[in-house]
Amino acid sequence: MADFGTAALRFIQLYGPIALLVFTFLETSMLFPFFPSEVVVPAAAALLIVDPISFLVFVAAAAVGGTVGAFVPFYAFRGPGSRGLGRLRERINVSEDATERGRQWFRRWGQSSVFWGRFLPALRSVVSIPAALAGMSPVRFGVYTAAGTVLFYAAVGAVVYYGRQRSLFAAAGSVAAERPVLTAVFAVVALVAGLLLVTRHRRKERSY
Repeated sequence: MADFGTAALRFIQLYGPIALLVFTFLETSMLFPFFPSEVVVPAAAALLIVDPISFLVFVAAAAVGGTVGAFVPFYAFRGPGSRGLGRLRERINVSEDATERGRQWFRRWGQSSVFWGRFLPALRSVVSIPAALAGMSPVRFGVYTAAGTVLFYAAVGAVVYYGRQRSLFAAAGSVAAERPVLTAVFAVVALVAGLLLVTRHRRKERSY
């Protein structure tokens, strides 16, 4: 696995955002063994992000690769009418345990798990499979996947970039002081999202 990580970082160092796009596509498509994305993506951010423009390029390249790659297992497991990708099902390298975790997550949280699952290493790729088996709309799947993927890579890139510039806590404090309205809005949105998730979870537990 370490050799995969070293090779991936070398590839990204040589070819930049295009290599990052290829890497995130391979990770979410699951056509090859899992790459250590928890190591590679932050290291790629440190290599590629030097200013706000390169930050946007990093997020765009990673998000495009991650979103397009997610459609491979989605259509492979979707069944009839899967645009010819059904034959790739046998080539997708995923364990039964990982697939079952994805099913449990999807059963508990519903279609929104496609969005939230993109933030979790253990589910970022495999959540596409239960979404396909449940017959989720490709449009909704694409929207949820793209939104979650963009936010995930933006968060990783921001943490690496600002953490390299100065202390992460100092950066957060500075942003909060300079943009109190934006900080308040973000806090309210995060609080509301958390409350909605908790409420939905409790309702589902009561229905069992």
